[in-house]
Amino acid sequence: MKTSVELQDPFSYMIIWIILAVVFIAGVIFCQYYFRKKLGDRLKKEKKIKIKKIAEKTLEGLKRKYIGEIVYIESDLMNNKISVRQAYQKLSLTIRMFVYEVTGIKVQKYTLTEIRRVNIPQLTNLVREYYEPEFAREARADVKTSLYRTRMLIESWRK
Repeated sequence: MKTSVELQDPFSYMIIWIILAVVFIAGVIFCQYYFRKKLGDRLKKEKKIKIKKIAEKTLEGLKRKYIGEIVYIESDLMNNKISVRQAYQKLSLTIRMFVYEVTGIKVQKYTLTEIRRVNIPQLTNLVREYYEPEFAREARADVKTSLYRTRMLIESWRK
């Protein structure tokens, strides 16, 4: 029986598609290697932290503002409007926002490890002190001492 369809030999197909596929795959591998090498070096470098300069008058205004917030936190705590845990959370946010407004470094979003890299030891010590009472269900902490230390850091801040 004779059929009207004739089959072609496998090698009679266009080989250009195979060549293009191989070139495309080689190009993707090359680009991936190149960009990993290029970006990898950039990611390994430590980013330089830029601390902004502010006027003395502005610094004094910020000190008054944040000391007022500490007084407000202390008042709420003494009147049982907030818990010890909430007081520590507010203290943490207050000192972080103060440092952010004074230096321009976004420490309000940083973890303790990232704050340690900023190289402001007083801030690192305060945040470390806040961590347990801030996150634990129950913690033994001296809130009055923490309030005092936070106030002293703000008052002693120099530009």
